[in-house]
Amino acid sequence: MAETKKHVIVKPFDKVELRLPVEALMSNPKYKKRRDLFLQGFAAVQSRDASDPTSFYAVAGIHGLPFVPYDQLPGEKEPNTDWKASDENRWGGYCHHGDILFPTWHRPYVLLLEMLIYQAARDLVYVDKANNYPAGPETDEYKKEVENIRFPYWDWASPSTLSSGVPSILFDEYVCIDNPKQKNNNIRNPLRAYTLPVDLGNLTLVGDVSNPTQRPYKPDGITTPYTPKGYATVRHPNSNYISNQDATSLNVVTFCSSVFRPVLYQILLVDKWRQFSNHGDSQKEPADENYGHYSSIEVVHDAVHDALGGFGGHMSYPDIAGFDPIFFLHHSNVDRLIAIWQVCHPDVWIVGNAYTEGTFTDELDKYIDENTELTPFRRTENTYWTSKSVRDIKKLGYTYPELEGNPNPHDLLLKYKLNNIYSQKLNRQYHWKLTLSVKKNKIGAPFQIRVFLDLATANASTPITSPNFAGLVSIFARGRETLCASCLHKFEAVVNGSVDLTSCMQRLLIDTNPEPQEGGVVIQSLQPSQITLVAVLKDGSGITLEEAGLISASYWIFDEGPKYDQNYENWTSKLLGQVYPPSKTSK
Repeated sequence: MAETKKHVIVKPFDKVELRLPVEALMSNPKYKKRRDLFLQGFAAVQSRDASDPTSFYAVAGIHGLPFVPYDQLPGEKEPNTDWKASDENRWGGYCHHGDILFPTWHRPYVLLLEMLIYQAARDLVYVDKANNYPAGPETDEYKKEVENIRFPYWDWASPSTLSSGVPSILFDEYVCIDNPKQKNNNIRNPLRAYTLPVDLGNLTLVGDVSNPTQRPYKPDGITTPYTPKGYATVRHPNSNYISNQDATSLNVVTFCSSVFRPVLYQILLVDKWRQFSNHGDSQKEPADENYGHYSSIEVVHDAVHDALGGFGGHMSYPDIAGFDPIFFLHHSNVDRLIAIWQVCHPDVWIVGNAYTEGTFTDELDKYIDENTELTPFRRTENTYWTSKSVRDIKKLGYTYPELEGNPNPHDLLLKYKLNNIYSQKLNRQYHWKLTLSVKKNKIGAPFQIRVFLDLATANASTPITSPNFAGLVSIFARGRETLCASCLHKFEAVVNGSVDLTSCMQRLLIDTNPEPQEGGVVIQSLQPSQITLVAVLKDGSGITLEEAGLISASYWIFDEGPKYDQNYENWTSKLLGQVYPPSKTSK
């Protein structure tokens, strides 16, 4: 009698273990056996057939392409949603981007891959057909260490990233692993890339229909790259469609100083879930009371995708980002920051609303809250994980180094120096910041809005290494050719982001200290006319701000106190003026 097929269940671990920084897991001798088991387990998951729901291909495809149901058993019906099965664009993604479930949906997503790698590594130790783990003391050590396997994270805003960019282990072509029977075995590094087992995306024809464009090819700035079977994922690809390590790290270093660290410095202090959780919520409060609306974990997450992928790299395009293994190292770090934020704000949690772009299994603008099912991640054969059930990461079997010892919120934010770790150390009472609201899907492609100071001639060709570059907001949008029903049905979605102007002002010797005059009037040293905004597609070409869908841009000043002593409860913010649309007086 044939065995009845069952769904893939995302199981929590039996004990709490640390998710480690990838640099520590890969280089610290005390983790050598755990490292080797993790790498072999990850390689095993990547080698599975694409049709296997426990394969890396199937798991990576949950995020975007190929837009098919995940882990659907024979005879199982399609989900009953607001889209008809006959609609050619019926198949949408599962992703919760731009709504309050963005942080919690990605939590069981990383846990799914983590569980599969653990199970594969455990099979190596207990069911190794090559008999590399014979009975004995050394194998017993591996059996003990396999239980400690958790997915690592890469802190893209750390001091080491600021100085060195992407860790070399994420680019090394081979890694050396040991087992009790063999030492110094070279295997292909599963953290570097993933080779596609099937064609991914659509091949665009050029010229004669019998003469398709070069395979693979870089996109035109609008469409998602095509990756044929047998080609590996890439980051900042060169003309040979090979990852450019130096270009990737240089870009990450630039983003780290101008985007990642300044935004994290702010979002750790945001104390409302709606503002913290996603980049897309609509503005509810008066403008001068709503700065936190522009600082979210999702907006900095978007910038990391942008920095890593570059033009033509998989991480830059939502439909294919999940196939680059660094996607999960990135999201493990996003989960770490969410967990830290949760401890800093223990009484703040999801307040339901109906602002959602919808997913494959969730209707457009349907009310969502902590009890909404986080499909397709199953808790049992008949139930799914919810935000409520994944709220406590220790119940899932993991934690992060900063959370050991159960620190209280104030200690975590200050004594553990998270603000010091991610601050710009500007030693200034006043911080100047620009906020932007952009129509996410007007162009139908990922793009950036770059900010320059005192450079009215700035355009798409002005490098972000220019001393006048202050920062940018990345728009992590799908192309119009996408089959993601979530995005096709809500092209008016909005992204809100912020850029810290202070470092650039200091660099250009623009006074950051407003000077109160008689009667309390403040002289502003930075005028709207000194701020230039430039919209740039992934191929480097420029478009107008109107074409990009820019709705508004305003600038603010933060007063962090005369001693800038991190008494953040007393910080104040003030709306100074509007940059876009330009007022008649600022032209």
